[in-house]
Amino acid sequence: MLYDSTRSLLQTIVSSLETSDETRWDDQTEAGNSCLYEMHQMSSASYKPYRPDKLNSTPQTQSKVPGKLINAIPHVRTMVIAIRHKDKALALESGRAALAELNSSTRTPIQGKEASAERQREKGRSKAAASAG
Repeated sequence: MLYDSTRSLLQTIVSSLETSDETRWDDQTEAGNSCLYEMHQMSSASYKPYRPDKLNSTPQTQSKVPGKLINAIPHVRTMVIAIRHKDKALALESGRAALAELNSSTRTPIQGKEASAERQREKGRSKAAASAG
């Protein structure tokens, strides 16, 4: 339930950024921080090896939701920073990326980190090519 409300809050932030010409930056920052807080709360409730409950003590039985959250948190953090700097384009890009992570089918956090590293390498290559040419 908290997952759905957090995703809904993120969708509201992104749609507000898309539709309004006069963005209320303070409201968006506050909503983004609330979204980050909820995501951290949900992701910290994942695997605990010391739990006495044998059924839930193995990582294989844990929900896929924490993995999605872990992949989306960096995008939400970037979105909030962009909103603080009043960078609407970066905020929209990051917000959409976070929603894509939350709406994705099963992806592990490792794949998300590898994909993020690959995007960083691509940005570096494009900057190098732009400065060379």
